[in-house]
Amino acid sequence: MCHAGSLHSRRGGTYVGGDYSLPTGMKADTHYKKDIICIDCHLTGAKGMGDIQRKASCQDCHIEIEDAHSKSIHKNLECAACHINELRGYQVVVYGPGMVAGKPNPFKKYSLYHGIQSPPIIMKDQKGKWMAVKVFPHSLGNFKPDVKPSEGIMFRWKDGETKDPYYIVGTESIGSNDKHLLWIEIQHVSHPYGKGRTCESCHRKEQVSISKWEYEDDQGAKEPFKGGYRIEAGKDGLKITDMKNYTPILVAEGYKLEDFASWLFFSDRWQMPGDFSIKTENDKYLKYLNLSKNIDKELKALEREIKNKDKKVQKQYKELRAVTLHNEDGAIELIQQFKKNLK
Repeated sequence: MCHAGSLHSRRGGTYVGGDYSLPTGMKADTHYKKDIICIDCHLTGAKGMGDIQRKASCQDCHIEIEDAHSKSIHKNLECAACHINELRGYQVVVYGPGMVAGKPNPFKKYSLYHGIQSPPIIMKDQKGKWMAVKVFPHSLGNFKPDVKPSEGIMFRWKDGETKDPYYIVGTESIGSNDKHLLWIEIQHVSHPYGKGRTCESCHRKEQVSISKWEYEDDQGAKEPFKGGYRIEAGKDGLKITDMKNYTPILVAEGYKLEDFASWLFFSDRWQMPGDFSIKTENDKYLKYLNLSKNIDKELKALEREIKNKDKKVQKQYKELRAVTLHNEDGAIELIQQFKKNLK
């Protein structure tokens, strides 16, 4: 487990799940359940494990599914945008006074706000493709220069070498540990793959994700405390709201709230402009929603029909199911043809 932890929901801990995830209990990636290990997808480079290539393509294995998906109404959607349902690990990150390596430091990282964010927000990458992301607030105290807000979402790599964006909220003052630099961290996520999301979880007036966490650092507070927030993303921008603690915060001797929980003072400041809505024509949405339900109904009936058939037929059914679930157009006709061939 070289890449342990689920701090940005794309490391080894999120792939394996269980006791390796933070918090524990995360469902393992569907590939891990089939004994597919990291380097089965992430092939190593010329220098071995130290030169591991991060990128992996679903098409390497799922050729028929990728082909069906490329012709579907959702062709501009990354696989992960539909197949990831929750994001564990960091939910808040604060930099403030504390002890680092046994010595006082103005930039101690308080990141052990471990929790669950669900469902992921989806937004467009540099090339306009929808991706699943983890959105969480950052604050850094004892920052001296004045910083203005970004004009909009910013990508660290404009050409798409990585897809991680961010937004600078700017500097704020509360009279202690000033100034505080605030930004919204946005992480492109890739694990754990699981069952696809429902149509309704994306196609709504605005996207909503809920984060619930527990503070577990041994500095700042006398004991762990719980809290959470809400992420809303729509045509008028993205904002993190309802940031609050659910249990009391008992400040340890020698610390202040703003050292490790500055988010309490800026609970309404993590907002960014932009259009994060998922635009859908209502008639088209209803058409594909009904079609999806009919496909699901037909597949369940077919599954019962082939229950006692041989392995060859079972395999053919799985391939049919995979293709029809990833491209609704023509799916009913494919199912009917499969039924005819059975006879």
